[in-house]
Amino acid sequence: MPTNYPRRSILRTAAATAAGGWLWQASTLDAGAAAHAVPAEAGPRDTLVLGNTASERRHTLTSTRSDLISGGLGQSARVLNPGDAASFWGGTLTAHMACNPSGATYVTVKLWGSDSGADLGRLQLFADGKQVGHFHLGAVDPLDIASAEPRTPERFYFHTLPLPLAMTAGKKTLSLEIRSTGALSGYATTATAYYKDKVGPSRGIYRVYTHDEPYLALAPDDVTGVMPEPATRTSPGQEVVERINTRVNAQVATEMARTTAQLDLWYLDFLARAHGMPSTPAYRSTAVAPQVARSLDGIYWKYTADAAVMTDSSQQWMGLGRAGLVLLCLSDSIQPLLDEPVLGSPYGLTNPGFEIGTTAWRSATWSGSGTASRDTTVHRSGSASAKITIPASGTVGYSTSVKIPVDQGTYIYGAWVKTENVGTDSAYLDVVFHDASGQQVGSDNRGYAAGGTHDFEHVTFACATPATATHVTVSVRLSGAGIAWFDDLTMTGPDGSGHAPVVRRAAWTKMLLDSREYWRRRIPQYTNQAIICAIGLYLADRGLTLLGSDAAWGERRARDYIYQSVGLAPWLGPEEEDGTPTKPLGSSYYQVSKNGLSKELGYVGNYGELQEWLSMVYDAVIGIGGVDDNVLRDHLSTMAKTRAVFHYPALDGDGYQAMRLESVVGWRDTEYPGDIAYDEGNKWDGHPLHLATLLKDADYTSYARQSLTDNQVFHVLDQAAALTASARTNLNLLSVADDYRYIAAAPSSGARMPMTPGEPDFVFSDEETGVVAVKHGSEILYVSLYWRARWGINCLARIHHIAADGIERSATVWQHVKYQPDGRSFAEPDWTNWEFTVGDLDIPDGGFPPPGPALHQAFAGQPLPLAKAPGDVPPRAPGVESPFAGRASFYRCQYGPYLIAMNTSSDRTYTLDTRNFGPSRSLPTGARAVGNLRLKPGTTVVLRRG
Repeated sequence: MPTNYPRRSILRTAAATAAGGWLWQASTLDAGAAAHAVPAEAGPRDTLVLGNTASERRHTLTSTRSDLISGGLGQSARVLNPGDAASFWGGTLTAHMACNPSGATYVTVKLWGSDSGADLGRLQLFADGKQVGHFHLGAVDPLDIASAEPRTPERFYFHTLPLPLAMTAGKKTLSLEIRSTGALSGYATTATAYYKDKVGPSRGIYRVYTHDEPYLALAPDDVTGVMPEPATRTSPGQEVVERINTRVNAQVATEMARTTAQLDLWYLDFLARAHGMPSTPAYRSTAVAPQVARSLDGIYWKYTADAAVMTDSSQQWMGLGRAGLVLLCLSDSIQPLLDEPVLGSPYGLTNPGFEIGTTAWRSATWSGSGTASRDTTVHRSGSASAKITIPASGTVGYSTSVKIPVDQGTYIYGAWVKTENVGTDSAYLDVVFHDASGQQVGSDNRGYAAGGTHDFEHVTFACATPATATHVTVSVRLSGAGIAWFDDLTMTGPDGSGHAPVVRRAAWTKMLLDSREYWRRRIPQYTNQAIICAIGLYLADRGLTLLGSDAAWGERRARDYIYQSVGLAPWLGPEEEDGTPTKPLGSSYYQVSKNGLSKELGYVGNYGELQEWLSMVYDAVIGIGGVDDNVLRDHLSTMAKTRAVFHYPALDGDGYQAMRLESVVGWRDTEYPGDIAYDEGNKWDGHPLHLATLLKDADYTSYARQSLTDNQVFHVLDQAAALTASARTNLNLLSVADDYRYIAAAPSSGARMPMTPGEPDFVFSDEETGVVAVKHGSEILYVSLYWRARWGINCLARIHHIAADGIERSATVWQHVKYQPDGRSFAEPDWTNWEFTVGDLDIPDGGFPPPGPALHQAFAGQPLPLAKAPGDVPPRAPGVESPFAGRASFYRCQYGPYLIAMNTSSDRTYTLDTRNFGPSRSLPTGARAVGNLRLKPGTTVVLRRG
């Protein structure tokens, strides 16, 4: 569909096409904006009051599996119940309601904010038999998605969706239907797992409205409720920290005492970090490095058998890079173990220094009596040796627990031996050969230590492999009274034998190099994923440097991947095999905006809370890595503090004051409200107080202290502790006790989070992600102007408005845009589940179709014009997600008393005509807005009436 409309045809074309919005280029937008300017706080065109017999009859309401209830504040409502048989679909409501025949029509639902629980399921809107929007992450979302937390306790809230213009053009009424469903499992890989059965009544539906303007002005008799007076949480308290500390220290002890390899890198990271923490039993323990070495050996063998250990594991895009962090944590204590054979390696001795318990050895008594034990108080190197004690007489010692393959030729066998009061030829190394059937070949071959008492001496001897021998058993023995210690055994094969034991330095180098080379060619685009991958690349290279590999890039090049991922350098994307960057988004795309927000593609709520990965960046480079980089440190602080703008005052599930993460306007968020979060929320890989402890930024520390003042941090940590205990969750909780001790006593600036009541008014705008945050007294407004426009310009904005009285509205609304077209457009597919394809999951485009008869999308066929990408960006076909195709150069969004204009371009000035908006003032200054306002590149204006 062409989009360069002549001005006289804008209204006619917008109403008559399936565009579903006002798709104008720069030359025509201003005229369109003026033509559409109308009072912005008009009341409803039509209202259906559920439970009111006259209203239901007037709207010809029909329902299935519906019950009338007296709900919030005594108001009538209908709930929709599950069917008799298990099914995703539940009850329905259908009514005929008035619509706007010559412009936009919006549908708003009134819901009770105290209801909570995933069993409430979802409410999906249909119009004239077609589904309006998508089940999952669409620009137009469901009417309601129930969450475990109440949305607005003791108050009603209102959610607004737009209808396609073509659907209402020329009509005065249309059929609206609300269908209840079960919950969805967003990451499920089968349709059966994805669509959950509806198991209980839906949230109560109180009213349904149709209206012409995005903002619905309520009638005076429309009961809304009042926000309860917030109180401070009283429990739980510090006992949560103590319980977590007890749990993680018990796990530390378990990991230290393991007798088998730990093949989970999360737990190796856990143990290696504990080695440097005075509050844990692993602190500077000599047992840690051998345990880690044993486990890295096991991971090496697992990886050689299955490369998916590097590509499909729970480490996600880090590959095996976490092993590099483990080596950094233990850089000194691991060094003596690097040139030993990998445990289980053929043609070499396993655990030759008895560092890893008595793995690969068995004690033996050939005659008499005595004891063979591992001694951690005497050792030539490392932290242990084998100690053999004979009180009177006998022959006692250790033998390799398996026969070791050998080649033909002469081997050099050796051991370091220390003795105390032993006889001549009493302490010795013994070698016995075997043929392929396991039979001994020849007699014992021995190398003797000196008698008497002496410190470690090196005993070596050469021994040719008999012609029929294929294997060897190596023993350390003491015959006769005394004590002998054996350490650092060696078995050196003949030159040119063709076989040699796999040495740790080489084996671990291969793992890290393979991981680095694989993932540098597959760096993902989304910011959180790019950061995770960059950490893996950086740590893999740091590990290679520690191992002495010539293939290591070195600090500067390795750190550049970190810089690219956090927005300190342009992101150049995956590389060709020769290292040439592919630049899929050109040469000037940054993963993080100048203000510090991630770009995936617009504002991201939960997935934009990157504190856990910023902590990992800090540790990898500065904290554990030991690199002095104030530029990176300051940038991480900026990113962390910018997120504070998107934490707003609310009530927790028990009615206590808290700060919640803004998720309503988030591109990748599916549940509302967001989690309780101050400096940091509860996530799989992060917990409150941690990043603040690392950064030691005075303001960010104050945000963390605010969670202590509100007594919310213990509540959040309690939730983290309640997660199923696993390697990942235990690693996350390892530092909780230390973090709490630091934040509780740390100096802070006294700052409070920006949206806290009583803090100054402000307007925050980020033109790179198209998001605006406004604090005006006790009123809060979040707007995502660039809203889920993955494939092309959709002219939709997302609103979350919290009024001064605490009443919340959320809405997806039409707005006016200007953009630079690239001449192509893409038609919205007829999908009802997801609005996009998923390249890395084995599911069909648009997701799994829902069970039951085929559904059709009300917005199907809507043309989405593509905006022009920068000149150096490789072309992408229409219908392929792009951070440029749906991003406009100028946005004009009017919602209630607010008019917001944003210029996202870098080189164009745009004009905002305010005359039809009425008398208003610019926020936060309060300056009067008069006539046309010129917006320079990268600027935003927020006007408010009244």
